[in-house]
Amino acid sequence: MRESMGVFIENQGNASAVKALESINGPRPVPLRLFIEGPHHAGKSALVRGWAEDAAKNGAGDSVFACSGADIAIALQFEADDSFFEKLGSTPVLIIDDLEPLLRTEKGDQLLSLMLHERDRQGLHTVITSQIPLTECTLEESRETLDSFEVVTIEPLDEEGKRAFARKAEAEYGSETHPELSDDAVACIIELANGRFADIENAVRYLVTDEDCTSRETLDASAIKELLHR
Repeated sequence: MRESMGVFIENQGNASAVKALESINGPRPVPLRLFIEGPHHAGKSALVRGWAEDAAKNGAGDSVFACSGADIAIALQFEADDSFFEKLGSTPVLIIDDLEPLLRTEKGDQLLSLMLHERDRQGLHTVITSQIPLTECTLEESRETLDSFEVVTIEPLDEEGKRAFARKAEAEYGSETHPELSDDAVACIIELANGRFADIENAVRYLVTDEDCTSRETLDASAIKELLHR
């Protein structure tokens, strides 16, 4: 789905991360230095990239730079243009999504340390996400700086959250004439997708847009099994 806080599902398991990130929009006595940790499919990327996309839509795009740890690792490996590294050190809000690939790269930890020190010197906001808890990250040069970051944990959505995600996808891709998905249909979609959000999204998009499905007024669990298993 489009990256936006409008389609992000907020619940008890991610509320602290949402609140901390959105505090950038209000008055802060010190810059935000935030480390968001949580397992795969917990919604870390959806949160930070949705927030960044909304900032760009609201006219603050030049003040936010969102990239991945892999992006920085590739730039370091292939000696990217200096402008990329300048953005890392000078953009008012820097978001690094998935730190691990950078730490696996030669001199990645060194670059991270230099970058964080420069951002601290200028009083800039820095947000980092990671599947690996900060305490378990292999760090040497950047350890002291990162240990001063605020750490929040984000948890995967529960069953209620997954249902809400499916309904968001239905609203995102459906039309006024798309078939109604019954509650047991949504539960069936989640079960068949094994809770994987990309599979839930793709299934819902197919069910509310494909002409073989949209000819029906309502889709229940039996119809879902028929349409998704043929």
